[in-house]
Amino acid sequence: MSANDKQSRAAVEQRNLIVPQMRDYDELGMRQEWVPHLMYFHPRNVALKSVSTDEYGIRKTFGAKTDSPTALLVGGSSVFGIGATSDLTTIPSLLNASTKYNWHNLGGRAFNSTQEIILVHLANVQKIEGPIIVMSGVNNLIRSLMPGSFSPMYGAFFQQGLYEHQMKNSGMGSRELSRMLFAQICAKFGLTKKTVTTAQSNSSKTESYASMLKVFERDCQYLQMLAKKNNTTASFVLQPFIPWINKSLTSQETQLFSLLDQEAESFSRVLLELEQFKERYSNDIRTICEKIGMRFSDLNSASELRQANWLFVDRAHFTDEGNDTVTKLLVRELSL
Repeated sequence: MSANDKQSRAAVEQRNLIVPQMRDYDELGMRQEWVPHLMYFHPRNVALKSVSTDEYGIRKTFGAKTDSPTALLVGGSSVFGIGATSDLTTIPSLLNASTKYNWHNLGGRAFNSTQEIILVHLANVQKIEGPIIVMSGVNNLIRSLMPGSFSPMYGAFFQQGLYEHQMKNSGMGSRELSRMLFAQICAKFGLTKKTVTTAQSNSSKTESYASMLKVFERDCQYLQMLAKKNNTTASFVLQPFIPWINKSLTSQETQLFSLLDQEAESFSRVLLELEQFKERYSNDIRTICEKIGMRFSDLNSASELRQANWLFVDRAHFTDEGNDTVTKLLVRELSL
């Protein structure tokens, strides 16, 4: 094991002492399934201490009320509830307790906006009488700034490089397979030179960013049509993200973020770039939402998220108190 691997493993072990529920989410990630249309999804019928999923891999929500109207909370891993100590303390379950609606948890780990919309389509909720809320945004921006292709039609998704490599090499001959096997053995035992990942050029980032916004607009238009069909409303909420919040950090948050940086040494550069994009990005997606008649809210400006309370297990996911704070903000900002 390399020195970097040892440091990363030690950082994860220290993190787990502070937030032991993250062991369950790590296991969940290791057991992800490759599925049609979505590319990948949470494993089905999981029953861990902190998280459980149904027969389709959708996280279970608790607190539903008999004959109450159905509402949808859509998004990525913060909607799914990474960091919550149980299914009861996810945002959809907390919304069940604090509103008149029954909320479906349609959150997908590491999903972009297109995957989020496809999940809504596949879930095929027959009767949506309550609001449709998307709380998301970070994954789209991160992926548009990463190296790799970004299609104006298909967008880009996490693990795209792995998928493209496997598809391109699915029909390779024995010679190519032998070369790949030899390369993997060399890499495993440290016999190859370190590969240097080239940064995405500014012009390429500009093109990817513009394409990402077009894909986002298309995805929002779909949700707006779905809302109109069901005679309800659709809203987009830019999710809370530590680089976009001037938060007074607790000792736990400071330690967790430091451990996260040890686990991924190059992450500080990415964080700086994300911080620089915030105002532009927020304004751009606000403009898109206004254009199509979709309500927009940016929770990063909420004073409740700046207080010295332990709200985050990492820079994008919440503690139970964080989930409760965000739930109250959604109820207030969207008049739920």
